[in-house]
Amino acid sequence: MNISIDRPAKVVDGGRACVAVDISSPVQAVVSRLGRTEDIRFSPDNRRLAIAGYAKNSCFLFDIRIDRAAERPTVGIHDYLELRSNALADPHGFDFAGDDKLIVANRSGQVTVFAIPERDGNNRVHHVNPLRTICRAGYRQRIGSPGSVCVVSANRRRADILVCNNYEHRITRHSVALRGGFALPRDSIVLENTLDIPDGIAVSPDRAWVAVSNHMTANVLIFDNRARLRRSDEPVGTLDGVAYPHGLRFSPDGSRIYVADAGAPFVHVYEARAGDWRGPHAPVRTVTVLDDETFRRGRVNPEEGGPKGVDVDASGEIMAVTCEERALAFFHVPSLFASG
Repeated sequence: MNISIDRPAKVVDGGRACVAVDISSPVQAVVSRLGRTEDIRFSPDNRRLAIAGYAKNSCFLFDIRIDRAAERPTVGIHDYLELRSNALADPHGFDFAGDDKLIVANRSGQVTVFAIPERDGNNRVHHVNPLRTICRAGYRQRIGSPGSVCVVSANRRRADILVCNNYEHRITRHSVALRGGFALPRDSIVLENTLDIPDGIAVSPDRAWVAVSNHMTANVLIFDNRARLRRSDEPVGTLDGVAYPHGLRFSPDGSRIYVADAGAPFVHVYEARAGDWRGPHAPVRTVTVLDDETFRRGRVNPEEGGPKGVDVDASGEIMAVTCEERALAFFHVPSLFASG
């Protein structure tokens, strides 16, 4: 079946859709010194926002509160936790397994699972040991340069996750025990064909589709997850029109995919055709999230300067973006689509 590519994207100035942020002085001080960031993630309950402190070997968890009383919501950020650990080594990507566990892909290390600590008075910096460390890609192979992770499913006892092994050019699957004690590892390689530095990964809410940012081919690859994934699988769809795709997320209803373009000042938004992600897709919106001066400051090479992490809150109404030059910004999704 031949499917023609979508119409060209409408370019939208994200400045007109910015969401106001009410931020406390301690949090502002942390944000201003984050340095290089990578992934960003809302917790399932929408009460926390995690940002990778890549250069600091830390993970920052910001307490957020979204006020929806006005026509456009505001985001309040008044406190935070910083996780430090000897097991953190260039933390690049992460995902929540429930609201109290954080899974971290360490590009210069392994995949680690942390229990998010309880509040301890005014102590905001916590030195923690991982509950679990994932070091193998299968019986005979080790995990390599894990850069991004997504939780496919999770309960209180176990999470099934997919991991981008960036410079090994493959995706691995792991079933991870979320409690202490001994547990048999369940690890395997699930995708390798056509991958060239897979730099971001997301699974649709219904688990039917897996999207992978393929850094060196300038597109996002879509795989059909309704049958068992195999290493030789070809992508069934592509998201085109992006320079260097990085972080990406499905909308809560699975009808859109948001892609951060590390090589341009944009987040590109794609839409499924009647729930179907097969075939080529062009963005339906390209959102400018960095002004020219900010983008140029980070433009140390053609692959850098743009946003790295992107996520959408549980309502689908707020998009969060991060990169080194703009550590934290929020945008009102309905305003981006208000004019057709």
